Amino acid sequence: MLRIISGKVKGKKLATPRGKEIRPTPVRLRKRLFDILGYDIMDSHFLDGFAGTGAVGLEAYSLGAERVVFIESDPEAIKILRKNIERVGAPPNIRVIEAEFNMGVRKLYQEGEKFDFVFIDPPYDFLEKANPLKILYKKDVLEPEGLILFQKGCGQRIKKMFFEVVREIKEGKNCILFLRREG
Repeated sequence: MLRIISGKVKGKKLATPRGKEIRPTPVRLRKRLFDILGYDIMDSHFLDGFAGTGAVGLEAYSLGAERVVFIESDPEAIKILRKNIERVGAPPNIRVIEAEFNMGVRKLYQEGEKFDFVFIDPPYDFLEKANPLKILYKKDVLEPEGLILFQKGCGQRIKKMFFEVVREIKEGKNCILFLRREG
């Protein structure tokens, strides 16, 4: 059972998908991520790209993020995501953009949105065809001191990072890279 692990809605159960198309970030990896981010998540603006169930963004909300935006394109995932947002009380500081990731980032860029944290967990086979870091580099939606939190398979190679790796955490077969603009 997937649930929020800490914060103001700790213990809330989240809807999960049937099958393996949507794979939520494992609980232990999510816990480690938010333990590292600590109080920095308070009052932050958090983008959850390739949102799936929304577990990561909803955890950020639970821990005090001021604003959370989700980008998701899969209709089944969007249904689950909206159900999970309802389960945590449908707060007005949460927004869902129903679009392919690059289009969603372009929209946020055009609106002048900036984020302290951008979490992306693209389907691992997607990384064989495209690099979601490229659009984040071109359409700068990251605050100057912001972090990209990029979940990938530990063995996966990314051709071009566009950002500097400042930390990496591993949990089983999953890794999260902490990326920051160079300089």
